[in-house]
This record gives sequence, C-alpha cells and structure tokens, in this order.
Amino acid sequence: MALALISTGAGLLGSVIGTVATLVSASLTQRATRDRESEFKVWERRADAIEEAHRKMLAHSNTRDTAWARRELPCGMSPQDLDPGHQDEQSRLVVTKLTLYTTPELVQAYRDSNQAFLRSLLGIQRIQLALTERGPESDRPRRQRTINSAVTVATQAIEESKAADERLEAALRDGGHPAADVSRPTSRR
Repeated sequence: MALALISTGAGLLGSVIGTVATLVSASLTQRATRDRESEFKVWERRADAIEEAHRKMLAHSNTRDTAWARRELPCGMSPQDLDPGHQDEQSRLVVTKLTLYTTPELVQAYRDSNQAFLRSLLGIQRIQLALTERGPESDRPRRQRTINSAVTVATQAIEESKAADERLEAALRDGGHPAADVSRPTSRR
C-alpha cells in the first residue's frame, strides 16, 4: 500500500512539475512574442518617420532647384512660408516622429536641412526682387551690383542647403539603426 501511495505521489508530483513547466514555457513564449511585436511596431514607426523626412527633403530640394533655375520663388509661397520660425503642420509632425523614434542627431540634421532650405529661398527671393527693380538708366550700374550681390548670396545659400541635405541623408541612413536603441527585428511572426 505504501508503495502504491509513493508511486501515486510521484506520478502526481511529475504531473505538477510538467504543468508548471508548460505554464512557464507558455508564459515565456508569449512574452517573447509580445516583445518582438513591440520592437517591430517601434521599427515600423521609425521607418515611417525616416521615410517622411526623406520625402520632405527631396521635395524641398526639388523646390529649391526649380526656384534657382527660374530665379523666382514658386507661385503660392507666402512670406510666412519663408519665416524660419514658422513650421507647417506636416513639418511639426515629421519632427515629432523623428524625436520619438530616432536620434537627436537625426532630428538636428532635419532641422538644419529645413533652415538651410529656407535661407536658399530667401536668397532666391533677393535675386527676384533685384531683377524686378526698376529705375532710371543712370541707376543701372547700382542695380547690376545689387543683382550680382544677390546672386553671390543665393549661390552660397544654395550650396549650404545642398550640403545640409547631404548631412541629413547620411543621418537618415545612420539614424535608422541607433546602437543603444531597438534595432530592426529579423522576423515578424
């Protein structure tokens, strides 16, 4: 009888240990899956922020290059658009996403690129205004000096804008995978 009780107890103990092991294993598996999904969601948001920043940079680049070729600002630009302190809703959203999901260096590179873009447009506006200035024929040499000066300033601003875009592009590539942060998951299950 004692032997039967011992073997029943051992069977019961084995069942309890097996059940506990199954529960622990299931709990660990669920936790790992939840962590992997959380990492993937953060990666998706980071990738979206990087993509939006890149898209905005390319749009600015195209606008700058077109305005430079025409020596005039795009139609429909308001003085508010050229205010360095002004940010439209889309720019604020991109900065917010970059701030939440990327590195401070990438956020700063994005801001620097936007500021350089605005300075390039202000330089082009200066040329546009100099070209439209009218006056007596005797004032022509002064107007030409004003135009030449405006072209020099705009050329420098455009070169700085292009350099800022290159720094942003490098930061977009590097900032997508911060070493101390969540890295891209290898699989999605």
